[in-house]
Amino acid sequence: MLYLSLGTNLGNRHENINRACALIGERIGTVVRKATPVETAPVGFESDNLFVNTAVAVDTTMTLAEVLHATQQIERDMGRTVKSKDGVYHDRIIDIDLLASDNRMVCTPSLQLPHPEMTDRLFVLEPLAEIAPEWCHPLYGKTIRQLLDVRRRCHIVPLKADDCSTPLLDSVNTLLAQLSSNFVPLTLAQLTTLAHEPRTHIYLLYTPQGTLAGTATLCLCHQLTGNKAWVEDVVVDAAQRGKGYARMLLDHLMFQARRHGAATANLTSRPQRVAANRLYQSLGFELRETNVYKMGLADEAAALKS
Repeated sequence: MLYLSLGTNLGNRHENINRACALIGERIGTVVRKATPVETAPVGFESDNLFVNTAVAVDTTMTLAEVLHATQQIERDMGRTVKSKDGVYHDRIIDIDLLASDNRMVCTPSLQLPHPEMTDRLFVLEPLAEIAPEWCHPLYGKTIRQLLDVRRRCHIVPLKADDCSTPLLDSVNTLLAQLSSNFVPLTLAQLTTLAHEPRTHIYLLYTPQGTLAGTATLCLCHQLTGNKAWVEDVVVDAAQRGKGYARMLLDHLMFQARRHGAATANLTSRPQRVAANRLYQSLGFELRETNVYKMGLADEAAALKS
């Protein structure tokens, strides 16, 4: 089964949805199920025009490349001339995204399945949960119903350089101070530099009220023994603990590690962190019989620079 997301915020929006569904039925395959259209605010850009969004399940014999070409042609035939690119979004008469095709995983320059941003978007998850609540995401290992529940309870986003600001820095430092009494607060320049690091991915967890409640870092390493991911600096604010946020952060990091091709995920944890260690093991991390050695290099590095 193929799942598509449809959205429109120009013209007669409900008529646009109906026409797009009709064209999908004519050119791609049988529309087996269609979610109730919902009105949503624009995401990623500002506009006075609200969207109408829905999702459809389509039974098709076409290849994914053929489906992609067909959806893009439908968009053009309906009057869309500009595609969103590099995070720049526009008002549009119709937008058709391929979300998933059964349990297939695809990663090409023109198509990624499941859609890499679908779990972040309520306007995608809510309609999809209506028509395919038990479809299981092959990378998360969770159903759409479960992913929607997580998304309603929090929002996890990557740290971007453009988002770095003094208020965000203060919130991040407040969190990190709860990890260690020896923590040295970051500067805004340091946080911005980290946001630019291509192999370091910092994720921020926000509550539905917009409060920064947690953070975690995923470091990706290409090594002689394979691609590995390291999980670092996982912390949830003390006032927000007990809500499952740490599990949600780690689930998200494991999803991202798989997306980036990591063969293993690794982390270190002190034996005294009983609750954290129990969580790691419940997620599938195995305690290894290894020694972890640490050498402080800050003083030597400072001496070299002087």
